[in-house]
Amino acid sequence: MQNLRDKLLKAGLVSDQQAKEAAREQRPPKKPHREREEAQSVEEKQRRDAFAAREAELSEERRKEAAKVAEARMQSERARRLRQLVEANRLREPPGEVAFHFVKRSGKIGRLALSPETAKLLESGAAAVVDDPGSPEHAVVPAEAAKRIYQVDPQAIRFWFGPDKPIGFSDAGE
Repeated sequence: MQNLRDKLLKAGLVSDQQAKEAAREQRPPKKPHREREEAQSVEEKQRRDAFAAREAELSEERRKEAAKVAEARMQSERARRLRQLVEANRLREPPGEVAFHFVKRSGKIGRLALSPETAKLLESGAAAVVDDPGSPEHAVVPAEAAKRIYQVDPQAIRFWFGPDKPIGFSDAGE
């Protein structure tokens, strides 16, 4: 079976030259070399941009993770220093007959059984009640140790009639 072009050539209705030109026009035009390169370079640029964006995301995640690790180390170091300060400066005495109340970090009221002398030290600002990071209890330390503990972690001081502003007093009267 012959195609239409061959039949037209045989009938003499078209010349050989016209048939070749018609065949050339029917083929999809080839992209010039430059257009192919531009299309490839656009795709390559998109790939590189996507890769760079992913790298930036990963870098940000690594930076955040490193910041978390650094913060955890700082908290651990702060707790270690507090533990050392409290242990070195704790006023050690047997439980006394005076009940001394203070506010814990949780907001609940804590109670220490102290001697009258230690209670007077707390009331005058010569001593302070601080968190003991090594145990669930609290400790009484002299004012000088309270100053150093305040520099390490102000939240560790639970009661102190200190030089700047009293800590652990109720603001209800103001």
